Parts: sequence; C-alpha cells; structure tokens
Amino acid sequence: MEQIITAKLKLEVRPEESEILLGTLSAFRNAMNYLFAENFNDKSTNIRTVHSKYYTLLRDKFNLPSQLAVSSERLLCSTTKTLWSRFKNQKDKAVLKTVPKYKQLSAKYVINRDITIKTESMVCSITTLSGRIKNIPLKGWRKHYSQIRAGKLGDPTLSYDKKSKTFYLFLPIHVLVEEKSPQLAVGIDAGIRTALTAVSSTDTTKTYHIPETAKAKKAEFGKLRGDLQSKGTRSARRKLASVSGRERRLISDVTHCLSKQVVSDFQDARIIMEDLTGIRERTKTYRKNPEDRRQREQWNFAELQFKIGYKSVLYNGIESLKKNPAYSSQTCPVCGFCSPKNRNRGAETFRCLQCNFEKNADIVAARNILSLGLFVN
Repeated sequence: MEQIITAKLKLEVRPEESEILLGTLSAFRNAMNYLFAENFNDKSTNIRTVHSKYYTLLRDKFNLPSQLAVSSERLLCSTTKTLWSRFKNQKDKAVLKTVPKYKQLSAKYVINRDITIKTESMVCSITTLSGRIKNIPLKGWRKHYSQIRAGKLGDPTLSYDKKSKTFYLFLPIHVLVEEKSPQLAVGIDAGIRTALTAVSSTDTTKTYHIPETAKAKKAEFGKLRGDLQSKGTRSARRKLASVSGRERRLISDVTHCLSKQVVSDFQDARIIMEDLTGIRERTKTYRKNPEDRRQREQWNFAELQFKIGYKSVLYNGIESLKKNPAYSSQTCPVCGFCSPKNRNRGAETFRCLQCNFEKNADIVAARNILSLGLFVN
C-alpha cells in the first residue's frame, strides 16, 4: 500500500542565490498570468495545443528554462480543467467569467529534470533563469529525512514566504505502508455542535469537539477581518493577509489534532465517512445567529476528512471509505423507516415515528453511515 505525504523543507541560500531564485519565481508567476489571460477565451485544456501555441513565447518573452515553460503549460491545463469541473459539477457559472490570477511566488519543478536532490547529504540543485544553483542545503523534520531516503520522490513545488523571507520546498514522498486487515468498522458523522461522532461495529460511541478556545479565537479573527475589510487601507490589507494566515494555521492545527485522536482511538478499524463533495452548494444555513452561521460555514471538514484518511493509511495501514450521506439523519437504524419528520430541523434528538426509537441525531447518522460502509455489492 502506498501513501503520499508532503515534506516541507527549508532552503538555506546565500543572498546572491536568493535574488536569482526570486527572479525565477517572479518570471514563472508572470508567465502563468500571461497564460491565464491568453487562454481565457479558448479555455483549452489540451496540453499539445497549449504547448504548440505558447512554448516559444514563454521561452522568448519570460526567458524561462525549457522544463519550467512546460511546467507552466501543464499547470495552466490542470487549473483550467478544475475550473471546468466546478462549472459542470457544482454549477458555479461565475468561475469561468473572470481571468484567474496566479498570486503566489512559487513554481512547479520536475524531480531529476530541473531539480535534483541528493538524499544522503540532503542538498539539492535547482534550475533558474541564470543557470543551475548547486548544493543548496535542505532543512526539515528529521523523520522526513528517513522517509525521503526510503520512499519515491514526486515533483516538488518551490515557494517563497515573504514574511520570513525564506524559500521552502514542498516535496511529495510516496511511502510504502504495510496493509493490514481491519478488525472492526467505524462510522463517522461530521457536525457543528459535535465536530465528529464515531460509532463502531462493536457499538462503541465517541464524540470529538472543537475546543471552545479555538472557536473563540476564530470568532476574534472573524471580527478583526471584518473591521479590516471595512477600513480598506493599504496597511489594513497587509494586516488582513496576516490575520488570514493565522486563521488558516489555527484551522489546520485543530483538524490535525482531531484527526490524530480519531486514528489513534480506532487503530484496527476501517473508518467510514460521509462524502461531502459539493456540500456547500447543496445545503443552506438557516441559523439566525451570524456567528453560528459563520462557524458552520468556515470550518474545513474536507480538510479534516482528508487528514483522517491519510493518517489511517500511514499509521494503521487501513484505507478509509466515503459513502453518500443522503437521508442518514432521517432514517431509523432499527426499522429503516425514513422521514424528515423523524428529526426536526436543527433538533439534537432523533425519534422514529414508526417504532419510537429515540437517540441522539448525530449517533443515528453515524450508525447509518456505518451500515452503508458494511454493505457489500
């Protein structure tokens, strides 16, 4: 079994090397914005068409090395495919009406072509506009070093953090994990009052909550962000970017802690979760309290599910499943009777109108998700 993880490695570069790398990332960003503008009318996703049309222009206009020019074309095609997917599947019509913008100072590299990593000494050489920079030391988490030496390396992304004035390499690693047979199954329902409710096939129930301190901090960030947006000055926009970064890190930390706790609590279980694809578009928020509505809409449950999934493979050797959660909160797990009246909107208690079974609504939903995962076609 294979699992892909991403190692974040810091590049220790000299001042003159830093200027060269910055120039390369700026050229890549300008090339991407040029491609987005030029391809806006055609919206082509065919790499051969894009390559024949723009390759020479990218080499001459932006002085990009050959592989970086090709990487920018591939990134254009993948981004356009994503926009088309959102347009077709999520019916997001506005997504194709504006020209995308490539804002970050980052570039996509191809391993063993325009970037080479010596895993024993943890140094790399990178292609730039001014040629190859060799023997750049890489620093990161020590556990990642052994995984880099043992695993297969993917194509990394070089990024520049303006605040710390530091270059980072985001390196995908294909890690081989011993596959294990699950001894039980666990259904997990995601919610707002209770972040996660887990019910196992042995009828063990566990609940996981977002800490109140994190909710309060997030509410504080929301208020500060609103004040800065209404102010609209240049310094306010700079502060807004900083606040947004801190809020993203807070959410990432909370989802990391919750996912780690779930995976450690059910080490021998196959985890079955809801397929929440398009949940923002399919549901409406009826909460009158603006803060409740904001908390509901801004916690990233997709990120939480992703972390549970990859950690279950990485640490337990068991793949997770996703099932369509339709009617899981309206169906009785005892008699199978399904009705929206079994649970009133926003109610915490589920009560079956046919067999009078009564239970916490989140536990009922988790049980139904568990049952869906246990079915064999």
